[in-house]
Parts: sequence; structure tokens; C-alpha cells
Amino acid sequence: MTLGEKMKSIRRARALSLEDLAKKTNLTRSFLSQIEKNKASPSISSLIRIANTLEVSMGDLFLEETKKKNYIVHENERETYAVEKNKVGIELLAPRRKDMKFEPMLLHFGIGGTTDVISPKGVYFCLVLQGKLELTIKGEIHVLTKGDSIYLGSPAEHGWKNIGKTEVISIALGFPQMSV
Repeated sequence: MTLGEKMKSIRRARALSLEDLAKKTNLTRSFLSQIEKNKASPSISSLIRIANTLEVSMGDLFLEETKKKNYIVHENERETYAVEKNKVGIELLAPRRKDMKFEPMLLHFGIGGTTDVISPKGVYFCLVLQGKLELTIKGEIHVLTKGDSIYLGSPAEHGWKNIGKTEVISIALGFPQMSV
């Protein structure tokens, strides 16, 4: 199932019209329709707004639940998603399952890669493994480099950007259903 098909299926299951979703996400009905028809690719921040409104994790929008009994994910079997216009790649580090309490991800930010502004729900943790990552929270800029980490409990709107000369690789844990 494609991202658009999955989003449409979840939206309909929640009895939301495209107009309802547009109002709640502050995205246009036309843009959401293009995503559902797989004619447009949303940014990371748009995906997060859509997921939050539909009350699912971001990964739930583009991946099917894993039917494997195995809890191990080998490197060559990771499910991935790329937002080319933002130069961001996401690798899921755990099988997609309904009983997941958090979502572990390996994030790749190409040179200049950015998330734009994110309005998250939940709790997030990020550890930078390689590169130089800028985090802006409420206009305040923080720079994270290899070995730096950040825990965002009830995070405000924020944005991430690769400000270095190499790819940024980081591990992120999202606890989207938790509240603090």
C-alpha cells in the first residue's frame, strides 16, 4: 500500500473528510488530495502534522505492520522512507507492530537536509552519531555534533537542519502516544 493509499484509508477509518483533515493540519485540501493520489510528496513536518491529526505514528502512514514473528531487524531488511526535497531519509530500526510503545529510527540528513518546522506531540530523544545538526526551538539555536543527545519532553515547535559538510546520521526515539 502506498503512502497516499494508507493515509486515505486511515482518514476514512477516522470518518474525516479531506476538508476536515485540511483544517486540522493547516494544509490545503488540494495538497492532501495530491498526496492521497501519490502525485505529491509531503515534507517531514507535513507528515508529522498529518500523523498527529490522524492519531497514528508517522511510520504508520507509509508502512504496513510487520507480520514477522522475529523481533530482529537485520540492516539489509530495514524499512525506509525518503523525503527527497528535504534531503532526509528514515530507517525503521524495529518491526512495524501495533503493540509498539516507541518508534526507534535511524535518520539521515543529507548536506543541507532539513525538517522545516515540526509541531510534535509526545516525547522524543535524539543521539547524533555523525555530523553537525542544528536544532531550533522557539527561535533558540542549538548545535549538536557526534555524541551529543537531546531529550524533548513536551517539545515546542522545532526544526532540524544539517549545517555541516557531511551527512548527519542520528538515532531518534519517538514516543508519540505518551504525554508528560
